[in-house]
Amino acid sequence: MDKPVSNLSRKDWIDFALQTLSEKSIDEVTVAALARDLKVTKGSFYWHFKDRDDLLQAMLARWEETGSEVVFSEVERVGGDAKRRIKHMSDIIFRRYADQLNFEMALREWGRKDPKIRHVIAQEDERRMDYMRGLFAEIYDDPKIAEAKAWLLSSLYVGETTIAAPVKKQNREELLWACLESLLES
Repeated sequence: MDKPVSNLSRKDWIDFALQTLSEKSIDEVTVAALARDLKVTKGSFYWHFKDRDDLLQAMLARWEETGSEVVFSEVERVGGDAKRRIKHMSDIIFRRYADQLNFEMALREWGRKDPKIRHVIAQEDERRMDYMRGLFAEIYDDPKIAEAKAWLLSSLYVGETTIAAPVKKQNREELLWACLESLLES
């Protein structure tokens, strides 16, 4: 098989597919639609992927590689007590991942349509919850309180984009930090 004329790499295809998922939906992540939007032939796609499912698996792998593990590693590298690590993790998510909230919601919508994807998301959510439960358990002796606070923080991270009401008394970031501070109060 000859290499296609296009200079698109496997990474370029994955990045564009993730962008398409974020801006549109998983239904728009098709070989034909991606090739059309990238103005290349479908042969360019098949140079890098066996089929659409191969691309979808690569998209999930990229999400797993660039998401939680990167955040957890950075938080642990910086270190500090549990409150400091929770604040650092929140800073990363509130600032660095703010532009990826649409992607997170689109991914979860995809998971509602596909049980295999829902399973992958559930596994990743469990990893996130385990990490946050552990941090809150360092602060609060009661495991039920630690779990409740981990659930609330996870809900804040993922769910803030689903609230359509505008923030009135402060900007988005100030509100998120106020929510976090309320979770860290004893």
